[in-house]
This record gives sequence, C-alpha cells and structure tokens, in this order.
Amino acid sequence: MENRKKIRKLFLFLLLISFIETIQAQNIQFLRGSKDLNFVTFELYKPLEHGTLYYFTDFKFSKNGYYEAYSEISKYWNLTKTVSLTAQYNAGLNENFQIKPVYLGGISKAFKLGENFDLSIDGMYRYQKELILSDEKQNGYQITINFCQNLDKIQISGYYDFWNSKYYIFEPQAWYKLFKRIYLGLEWRKSNYDLLENYENYFMFGFKWNLE
Repeated sequence: MENRKKIRKLFLFLLLISFIETIQAQNIQFLRGSKDLNFVTFELYKPLEHGTLYYFTDFKFSKNGYYEAYSEISKYWNLTKTVSLTAQYNAGLNENFQIKPVYLGGISKAFKLGENFDLSIDGMYRYQKELILSDEKQNGYQITINFCQNLDKIQISGYYDFWNSKYYIFEPQAWYKLFKRIYLGLEWRKSNYDLLENYENYFMFGFKWNLE
C-alpha cells in the first residue's frame, strides 16, 4: 500500500511537470480508446543549434481508477544534413509498479520523400536495467522508424519500434484540420509485447491542439 502511495505521488508530479511543459510544448493530444482508456499526450519538438530535442509524456486513465504515465526524451546531434547521433531515455509507472528505464544510443538517418513526406530511421543499442519478463535479455538493439506527411487539411504521422529481435509497437495517426490549431483524428496502436495487453489491437479517437 505504501509503495502504491509513492507511485501515485510520482504520477501526480509527472502530470504537473507536463502541464508546466505546455508553455513550450508543440501540441497536446486528447484521445479516447475502445477499452475505456483515455489518453493525454504532451509533445515537444525543438530544433537546436546542432540538432533537435524531442520529448513526450503519455498519461492514461480509466473509469475504474487505472492510471499510467510514460515519458521519452530524445536528443539528436547533427553529423551531416541527414545523419545524426542520438541518445534516448524512456521510463514510466502505473498504479502497481514502476516501468524501469530504457537507455538507447545510436545513429539516425533522415529522408525526404517528395515535398511533403518525412521519414527517419534510428538504429540503436538498447539497454534496460531490469525487465519483468524473466526469459528476456536486458540489452540488444532497437530500430525506430518515424514518419510524417502534411497535406492541405490532413496530417499522417506515427512510428514503428522493433526491439530484441521479436517485439514491436506500431502507432500510426491520421489528423484532419478543423481550425487553425485544432485537429480531429484517429490513432491505431498495435503491439505483440505481452505487457502491453491494452495495445494488442487498439483504436482511439480524439483531437489535437497545436500550441505553435
């Protein structure tokens, strides 16, 4: 019980930090899923002098009291116009346990396909200090593919993660621009990772508010 109280306090602290982060955030997404889960996502993408910084936090809530928070921070250092070094950190928690940190580092290659389609591929070494799956190795590799296409009124974006030679998460989004800063959209999350049972084949709908 005491451990759950500590986790709840940390969760509320992460929520407060993310609200503060909205001062600089690029967008906030509000999504409702098909399994009674609600998602709030804060994103920040910031160009820097020698690279970029990317940050997001996902918060999940349900009517039965379940909650979870998961964050990623990624830093890229430009080597050329299309090649970068990257270091990334992921961690989170839910009502029952802390999601142990994942550390990643490697190289990223960006591609421009036509005028409106951007694609990047990250090849990284992956290390996780502790895994819940007893038969899983702690380190390995991860490939992340990010994509984004901006049309007149429609934006298509998302990512695909593949790690430890067998697990994947695929999350594409489609957004329709209603007003200057407001989008309506859909997201599909699919994964074969046992601990992400809510992601097995999961659809959400909601809206996105661009702050820039």
